[in-house]
Amino acid sequence: MEAQIRNDEYKIGAVSKITGIGTETLRAWERRYQAVVPSRSESGDRVYSSEDLAKLFLLKNLSDAGNSIGTIARLSVQELKSKWETSVQLSDQHLNQMNTHDGQMENNQLCRVLLLGEDFPLRVMDGMSDFAGIELLGHADSIENWKQLDQASLVHVAIIERPTINEETRKYVSKLLKEMGVWHVIVLYGFGSQIEINQLQSPQVSAIRSSIDVYELARLCMDRSGGDAKNLVVTNNSTVYLEDSLPTRRYSSRQLGNLARISSSIQCECPKHLSDLIKSLVAFEIYSAECENKNDRDAELHSYLHATSAQSRAILEDALAHVIKHENIQI
Repeated sequence: MEAQIRNDEYKIGAVSKITGIGTETLRAWERRYQAVVPSRSESGDRVYSSEDLAKLFLLKNLSDAGNSIGTIARLSVQELKSKWETSVQLSDQHLNQMNTHDGQMENNQLCRVLLLGEDFPLRVMDGMSDFAGIELLGHADSIENWKQLDQASLVHVAIIERPTINEETRKYVSKLLKEMGVWHVIVLYGFGSQIEINQLQSPQVSAIRSSIDVYELARLCMDRSGGDAKNLVVTNNSTVYLEDSLPTRRYSSRQLGNLARISSSIQCECPKHLSDLIKSLVAFEIYSAECENKNDRDAELHSYLHATSAQSRAILEDALAHVIKHENIQI
């Protein structure tokens, strides 16, 4: 019989859930860069120590901040901590300069967040308004559209969604900062080369994979606007499922529709079938989330259904991404 896992040891599924790093990414970091070298249980499963966990947290934070994993994977925990502290200090220095716009955010001031984009991730639209500490100003298709709706509001953080990062993304971000006076821009992206990400990242711009948990996204908004993260609490009527983080949608409805149409031009029908399955799961996610609010008696059940359908959808989205890459499909 396999020895029991100790309290300071973790299997790969638990590590992935705690750190937010996908299991495939964990394996890739181990295989390619020897970022951590987990031990093995009697049955051959990976077993991670508390020190492994600490290192993986730091690696994820630094890689999300724009550092290439290949350049930091073999650093020690102490070296990674030093690098992260330096990064935070530089960010804080910029925030102090940036906050001269209207003074430092007061500890009890709400972080004013604007969502910009035609097909915004469903979980972000649903979840950002569920946090006390965040004032969701609204959602607009474009900068021009927002200016027509509201030209006076101060925007602390603007969140935009892009499938890829490119020169057009950088120009759009620059326009946000210069024309709208936004304090910080968070770019949620699906894919991007490390070169493009590095060119985009700055003290005023954060490039984050679109799979980020909505709670961590809200914390990032608060942090980048100079606010106090202690003010960020989930409201009583929240639909955010914190026990098992809900993944953000990887593909918009428009992208799924395009995939369903172009699949007839190639021999493989998998893109169409996967797109249809994902659209069905998205519809059930929305239905489950609505039931959480409407029916208090069954709220726990529908919260569970909401979470499991979101996780199922994320698995199929990963499969679809693999097919897209294999078939060299442009969406």
